[in-house]
Amino acid sequence: MGFQISIRSATLFATLCLFVLIGFALLPQAGIEDDEALNVSGVYAHGFIAHAVEIFGLRIPIMLMSYYGALKSWIYAPIFEFWTPSPTSLRTPVILAGGFTLWLFYRLLLRIAGYPAATIGCLLLSVDPIFLLTTCFDWGPVVLQHLLTVSGVLCLVRFYQESRRRFLAVGFFLFGLALWDKALFAWILSGMAISVLFIFPKELRKLLSVRNVAVAMLAFCLGAGPLIFYNVCFPLNTFHSNATYSTDHLPEKTRNLVSALNGSALFGYLARTDPGERPRNPRGTIEQVSVRTTEIVGHFRSGFFGYALLAALLLTPWLWSTRARRPILFSIVTMLVAWLQMFFTKGAGASAHHVILLWPFPTLVVAVAFAEASSMLGRAGKPLLVVVLLILVGTSALVTNEYFASLVRNGGGLVWTDAIYPLSDFLKRVNSKVIYVNDWGMFGTLLMLGEGNLPLRGGSDPLSKPHLDMVDKRVVLDRISERGAVFVGHSDGNELFKGVNANLRALAAEAGYRREILAELADRNGRGIFEVFRYAPSADCCK
Repeated sequence: MGFQISIRSATLFATLCLFVLIGFALLPQAGIEDDEALNVSGVYAHGFIAHAVEIFGLRIPIMLMSYYGALKSWIYAPIFEFWTPSPTSLRTPVILAGGFTLWLFYRLLLRIAGYPAATIGCLLLSVDPIFLLTTCFDWGPVVLQHLLTVSGVLCLVRFYQESRRRFLAVGFFLFGLALWDKALFAWILSGMAISVLFIFPKELRKLLSVRNVAVAMLAFCLGAGPLIFYNVCFPLNTFHSNATYSTDHLPEKTRNLVSALNGSALFGYLARTDPGERPRNPRGTIEQVSVRTTEIVGHFRSGFFGYALLAALLLTPWLWSTRARRPILFSIVTMLVAWLQMFFTKGAGASAHHVILLWPFPTLVVAVAFAEASSMLGRAGKPLLVVVLLILVGTSALVTNEYFASLVRNGGGLVWTDAIYPLSDFLKRVNSKVIYVNDWGMFGTLLMLGEGNLPLRGGSDPLSKPHLDMVDKRVVLDRISERGAVFVGHSDGNELFKGVNANLRALAAEAGYRREILAELADRNGRGIFEVFRYAPSADCCK
């Protein structure tokens, strides 16, 4: 028995280590995306947040956006105080948090479905390409969402199994924190609530005492307190600003769900698929092995997890009379309710960082269904399960390796460009009282890398408008004529807000100013990405 426990512990430890090590291997391969650094607005530039409170002369951020709380800023403020902001200090905490989430997920499955399901779920989640990448590069952000969801559910399971009310309080407090962290947690929370209502009605009635309800509500409100406070100060602004329903882009949202399940969602976005002018040669053993593997097996960009989930759903009627039924149904209903809200919410569900919020429930369905089906097949069950797991884990690992090899050879996508690092270094040397950032995709990252010391100003508004009126033109011309002003933008063809370059050039030429290029910054593959420039009166203007 002791030997068996040791084997199980060693397997779990190896799986967790594998996840963290893959994360650290990925860590330096891409630049920092602007939303990945969004939390630094609550660390360095409190003027760029939705709401803050002042306590003893200290301004404390509450909400960074109407639906995004300052929880991550609170976490990173002490980290950046003692650890210089960099890709390593930004990504190490979320990678470790992802590993902790993986361990909690294992503990959850162990309690509700047993060791085989826990092992399967932990293995599958550890090599899931989209879960791993959205953890390492937490631009969603989603890491705290996963951590708080899984830990909250685990606490409530322990409350039910052990009848200890403190787990009820902690579970709902964690759910409250998750809602403050990102109000989109309401998708998952409503899904879980409906699941409990229809799948565990007897258990719910048994536990629905006045004291339990009071404890749960107080704990939840404590965790979500900052969000509640914000919506009192600005009546229901979170809801009014974001709950807009739409039937636009439904096919795109469906394709995005499928691509998240098979692991292909981030090719071309996070990792480029073209090598550029100078394909980067792999360095070190890990990079060389990764690139060599892609050369041997080909560009493996789609795994089989989606098919595994479909198979698990088809197995559900066969497993109806087993203990697997209710965990599977709970996950299915939770995912369905959450997904339908993404599906019909304007601007939601068409990106991997929204769809991944459904995780780890798809993995839970597969793990529980496959473990239970294997036990029902008798002697043939275990060998068949091992083969299926090898295929699923192997193909997911190949997709993850393809991302890694693509990042090594081709570099990150436009918003993940490593040209942001030389851009930051150059701007630190520029002697200017103001730096106007003309396009999206760099402000937060430069704010972080400059530790809040760069004199950055938003410059995309009003340049990004299709048509500029006289007031807009006056704003831009004031910037152009401002003495010592420096401008930063993407090079032509790389603009994220199309038209900002053309609008700025047209207005400058009309006012008699010429552009002086200070620097052109390229990524490691030789692609020109950023331009730094200033304006000076043209010779004709001075005559």
